[in-house]
Amino acid sequence: MDRILAAAVAIVLGLLAMGTVGYAAHQAFSQNTVSNVTQGLSLIVTNARSQFTQSSSAYADFTTGQTANMITAGIFPSKWVSGGVAVDPWGNSVTMAPTGVGNSQAEMTIGGGGSETASQCEGVVQSFEDYVSLNVGGTTFTQTNMPTPTTAAAACAGTPTLQITFQ
Repeated sequence: MDRILAAAVAIVLGLLAMGTVGYAAHQAFSQNTVSNVTQGLSLIVTNARSQFTQSSSAYADFTTGQTANMITAGIFPSKWVSGGVAVDPWGNSVTMAPTGVGNSQAEMTIGGGGSETASQCEGVVQSFEDYVSLNVGGTTFTQTNMPTPTTAAAACAGTPTLQITFQ
């Protein structure tokens, strides 16, 4: 009887250990995706600034229709390109457009396809700071109205799109 009880305890402990490892792996994957999105956004903004703001027409060519040219120019990180199309790490198409007076700003939209989790959305919203405005699910964050954990969680409910405007 003691052997059966010991074997049952060993099985339960083994299952708990496997569950813990699985949960830790899921959390690590989720955090890695947040890092990939945040770093990718930073690189895209930096590259777009260096290549578009020197032009007399500023961000006029920062459009979804110019994606192939921007990929060739190296504006997007290689992880953000699939089949000649710009996609975010969640697998959603990236859309782009010039905005602002004289096309002085660029607008990029990512996410929203339901493949990102609310937690990942919150992580990106709280960690990416290089923007004029960040619209998430109808909530707009600016440099004078930065997200808090509470406001990021409320904005990210339902895994909405993230619309980043930068200059």
